[in-house]
This record gives sequence, C-alpha cells and structure tokens, in this order.
Amino acid sequence: MWNQRIKTWGGDTLTSIKGGYAAMTTSVNQTGAGESSIKIRYKEDFGQIERITFRFNRYLAFLHKGAGKGVAGSKGSTWTTKDGVKKSTNAASLGKLGSGKRKAKEWLTPKLDVAIPKLADQLLEEKIEFAMKAITLK
Repeated sequence: MWNQRIKTWGGDTLTSIKGGYAAMTTSVNQTGAGESSIKIRYKEDFGQIERITFRFNRYLAFLHKGAGKGVAGSKGSTWTTKDGVKKSTNAASLGKLGSGKRKAKEWLTPKLDVAIPKLADQLLEEKIEFAMKAITLK
C-alpha cells in the first residue's frame, strides 16, 4: 500500500515537473531530449521504498541555475566527457552565476516545493496508522 502511494505521488510529481520544464520552452522542438530525460527512480529496502530520485540531463541543471559557458557558480565542477577526457570549470567564469544575459529558469524547485509537503503528509498518515495499530495490539 505504501509503495503504491509513493509511486502515485512520484508519477504526479514527475508529470508536474515535466510540465514546468515544457512551459519554459517556446516550442515543442525546444523541449527535445530535455523533457524526455527527466525520470524518477525508486530504491527499495526490505520491500519498502526508502529513496526517490529524480534524474535529468546535466544541462537542465544549468538552465535551472542560469549557468552556461562563461557563467559558473562559486565552486565549479569537474566531469568526464563521453571520450573519457577530464574537464573542469574555467576559473575565469567562477562567481559569475546570475550575471549577464543568462538568467535562471527554475523549472524544478517550484514543483518540488509544492509536492514534498504532500509526500510528508502521506508519510505522516502512514506512520500514524502504523503506530495506532501497534498501540491497539498491546
């Protein structure tokens, strides 16, 4: 029962997140692989879902934060290309996040801010039911 409630929440949230991303693009062609890359995964432990992960292409994080070529945050990052070449953020672009033409388009956080309290309420309901059953068994 719990796993099904979580998966229902996850499906609804995933639809909302994809909708938020698609709303920021001006045409169907611009959503491209970005929208289809947004996926959800569940990790179970002893048959019960214990972790929910949203995955998406790396460039969607850049869109969300307003980062891009020449515009990076304070820390930067390192990554490996498909060819196995190690790359890192250009030091000249550090600290420029939020400046220039490229602005953040938050497509993820607003949707999660709405969805997570709903998940917390469901968890609370589930645990209260479990606790009440445990109390009545004594």
